[in-house]
Amino acid sequence: MTLRYISSRVLNWSKESKLYLSDLAAIALLLLPITLASSLAMLLGHAFRVLEIANVSELLFYVSDILINLYPTTFCVVASYYLSQKTNASSAIFIIYALVLFYILSIGNQDFLTSHTLPNNPLLALLSAIVTYLYYFYFPVRLLDPNSFDFASRLIKYIFHIFCFSIFALLLSQLVIFSGSYLENLVASVGLDPLTFVGGLIYQTLLGILGAVGINGHNMLFVIKQQIYADTLTNIEAWRAGEASINIISQGFYDAFLSMGGSGNCISLLLCVLIFSRNYNHSMLAIVAIPMVIFNINEVLLFGLPILFNPVMIIPFILVPLASFVIVYACIALGVVSPVVSIVNWLTPPIFSGYFAMGEQLDGALLQIVVITVGVFIYRPFYLAYVGKHLVSLAPNTRYAAAESSIFNHVLRSVRNSTNDNFTQSSAQKRMAQILRHGNLVMFYQKIQSIKNKEQYSYEALLRYVDDKGKLCSPEFILDFQLLEAMPMLDKLVIELVLSDMQKMNLPLGGRVAINISVASIEQADFVEHLLTRLEHYCISPSKVEIEITEEAMLNDKVYLTQVMKDLQQKNIAISMDDFGSGYASFPHLLQYPFDKVKIDRSLLLDAQSIKGREIYKLVAKLGEIANCKIVAEGVETKQEYEFVENCGVDFVQGYYLARPLPLASLSSENVADRLIS
Repeated sequence: MTLRYISSRVLNWSKESKLYLSDLAAIALLLLPITLASSLAMLLGHAFRVLEIANVSELLFYVSDILINLYPTTFCVVASYYLSQKTNASSAIFIIYALVLFYILSIGNQDFLTSHTLPNNPLLALLSAIVTYLYYFYFPVRLLDPNSFDFASRLIKYIFHIFCFSIFALLLSQLVIFSGSYLENLVASVGLDPLTFVGGLIYQTLLGILGAVGINGHNMLFVIKQQIYADTLTNIEAWRAGEASINIISQGFYDAFLSMGGSGNCISLLLCVLIFSRNYNHSMLAIVAIPMVIFNINEVLLFGLPILFNPVMIIPFILVPLASFVIVYACIALGVVSPVVSIVNWLTPPIFSGYFAMGEQLDGALLQIVVITVGVFIYRPFYLAYVGKHLVSLAPNTRYAAAESSIFNHVLRSVRNSTNDNFTQSSAQKRMAQILRHGNLVMFYQKIQSIKNKEQYSYEALLRYVDDKGKLCSPEFILDFQLLEAMPMLDKLVIELVLSDMQKMNLPLGGRVAINISVASIEQADFVEHLLTRLEHYCISPSKVEIEITEEAMLNDKVYLTQVMKDLQQKNIAISMDDFGSGYASFPHLLQYPFDKVKIDRSLLLDAQSIKGREIYKLVAKLGEIANCKIVAEGVETKQEYEFVENCGVDFVQGYYLARPLPLASLSSENVADRLIS
């Protein structure tokens, strides 16, 4: 049993890890415009250099440098946003934490651009987002809400939380520094010589692994690259002087045959997509990438397919250059082709680069064609596995559905929804500001009358808005407060308005005013204390107040809610369940919580038109005896409905049949009218 459980946990972890990696790979697609713009600026920069227009060329190189070096920071932001959706943290706070960690790690590792002072390590960017997620997962902190009753205590917790996180970041930076030094020493101890066959394979493998996670391997292994370049120049000069034979492996060897179309010999991947893909989006992406890949700029494919953090495509990305290394080395060593005798500019297109690298020999171009072809067939099974072979044979509609469910569409849809949410929240903020600045929030009161004793009644307080023209507006504006998570602020306003009105209100003996309180307010640590303080301020007895709680509040924290209810009841404040039967799991909640009153939602009364519906309503009405609480029939609008609920044995009735919601000024006249009628 234990082994099975462990195996199940490992399997679930593996699936979740793959999902996260796939999501992060798709997220890289969102950054494609940055890399495309950078590549285009670089390409045009070289074009203007050839045209000897130096000022424009340098400006374009500067723009390209800024854009490409913004990538790690933007990747950290986007990855953090994605992971923040899986925690209770605010996305803004989560991103701030991740950026703090990213900068601390980068400072410790000196991974900053001297020209722009920007962190320049995508792997640290990803690590920062993931570590922030893990930190929040194990050390969560409740969201900071300026309108909450316990804002001060939460603020102190947040300060302590981010302080501890900063100390943690400093310790982690030291660990990263130690790990980096250890790896450098390990590489140095191996005595890596990239100009030998074995050393070259190891060096190329390291370049591939680093490139697959978004790190420029040539920058990371810059000391080795410098040595290769210097040794190559020395060897070429000696060879030309007739003092030494030309080396098989050289800087020209790496540039001409192992970076065709960019790192990973991405020209093979480009041709693979163009030839074998049946995915319209991928085909269009490959067509867009052609001008870049020709000049060995592969960011379009790296971030567009993507390759980065993609477990499937990383394998051929590393494997193809290694296969090319072996083929080219063997052909030169066996004398099948001429050796590489020059270093060509890295922007030189494939075929031309092989021709010039081998001293303007056609066999260099032909060898490149062979290597590219082999690369295409190595990429092919991995690419088809990544895309899914079944897409080739699916009908158009089914294929469209499959594309819609792909990870790219999922992530892009998430971002699009987030944008829509931001627009919705912005609109809600404008409407809420309009409500608070113009017009008035007022309380209306609807009578809740006893069936047995007409002189025994209470009121439910209902919030309304009167605009600056005196028009009474429906309570739909409350949805804006819910959307903006501002219900605690609104509840505080309601409590103030109701208690102020109660000072002028004549209630019968045992009568109460019921106040609807949101889930967000109930969850505030000092809600009970705040309510009692305001009751004392207005000199209102707790015995005249009732708190209505919706079933939504019961889904969050049973233990905490039960304690809040007991604390209120100990002060003689009654608790009622609002909208019983409207949804969720009403019957278990009725038995789990110590309610004083339960209000049956009008939806059950509407269903009582059928025999089955009437029997269910009668059954619900009788539950009050079992749960030891009073039953209120809500939404009674006709005489027939009143007589029905009366026969069902409910204790109280509320609805338009008895009284509509009225402002405080109209309550006294309504009560006088009732007495005259009775």
